[in-house]
Amino acid sequence: MRLEVTGTATLSLTFTLDGKVSEEKAVKLPWRKDVEAPYGTEPHEFRLTMRHTGGTVAATATVDGKLVTRTAGSGSPGSNNTANLSGSFSD
Repeated sequence: MRLEVTGTATLSLTFTLDGKVSEEKAVKLPWRKDVEAPYGTEPHEFRLTMRHTGGTVAATATVDGKLVTRTAGSGSPGSNNTANLSGSFSD
């Protein structure tokens, strides 16, 4: 699976795949992450939480080049904003 986030915001990201959580702070865009999921343990559930204090974000999740889901959001400078991208996929 590939996650991609573009836009103008600086983010804190929390990514969960099958219950395993990872976090990244002060992420500058664009950002991309390729994630390997254990084969044969489907379906895989994921969630990407993007917290930012203004600017724009657009995020996509693809598996084998096919779009699984997308989201976008924006906020005024200095405001607290959250955008979420979530879904599931099979091997």
